Amino acid sequence: MVDDTFNWDEEMVDDTMTPEERYALSDKGKRARQRARKKYDKKDPDKRKEQKRDYMRRKRKKDKNAWR
Repeated sequence: MVDDTFNWDEEMVDDTMTPEERYALSDKGKRARQRARKKYDKKDPDKRKEQKRDYMRRKRKKDKNAWR
């Protein structure tokens, strides 16, 4: 998972980020990720609902009050 809170206005102390990480943090990369997420959700809504339902079941199994 990529940290979306990166501040590009700050000076970068070390240049250890890969080009993929830099792209993911850019505005263009964020928009691309958002478009891909929407496309995936619309492609097969029934499968996506099942995935979300299973995810929430696993979360509630760990913590009974998760998102309630």
